[in-house]
Amino acid sequence: MKGVLVAFEGIDGSGLSTHVALVSKRLADQGFMVMIGKEPTMGPIGKLIRELLREEEVDQDIMALLFAADRLWHLRRGAGHLPILEALNRGFVVILDRYKHSSIAYQSLKAEESWVEVLNSLAPDPHIVVFIDVPVAVALDRVSRRRERFYYEEARRLTAIKENFYRVLRRAEERGTRVIRVAGVDEGGKERSIEEVQEEIYVRLRAELSRLLR
Repeated sequence: MKGVLVAFEGIDGSGLSTHVALVSKRLADQGFMVMIGKEPTMGPIGKLIRELLREEEVDQDIMALLFAADRLWHLRRGAGHLPILEALNRGFVVILDRYKHSSIAYQSLKAEESWVEVLNSLAPDPHIVVFIDVPVAVALDRVSRRRERFYYEEARRLTAIKENFYRVLRRAEERGTRVIRVAGVDEGGKERSIEEVQEEIYVRLRAELSRLLR
């Protein structure tokens, strides 16, 4: 692949969509060829996933299969933009709002983790993961302001998912993925401003991109 695949990960309410949009614009303004994507996608499988996530209970085995299928659709067919694999071959920096590590962290709440990993084995590992780490209480406060709540947005589930992320991303690092961990709160537990978090993400991500693309 000529380009760089960057995945933003974190629990619901981490600010992934906000920071994907902000950092993508900044990088594009600096001359990088940037394409952004979001999972689940707005493709046919992604739309089904979004509907199921509105239900009170979901079958994690079914969700694992659907997320893996939606991811391959995203990689090979695209979802309102170039397929990810084609964009990478053209030299784009592809920045995703969630990717395979979200599937492993979320669906392994009840599905067998090793099986979820196998389902996602056809999806290439990202070169870089930006993990925005926020306390569960902060995340829940943020999502409570939205009109709609989804299945995973509950304290017990998000706490388990967060622990899953720590383990999953340690393994990702062992396989060669660069993980940029960014705290969403300061040492005293106070929320950091969007501007402060964004600046850290931008500086650290640009340094990694410069290293990979030189």
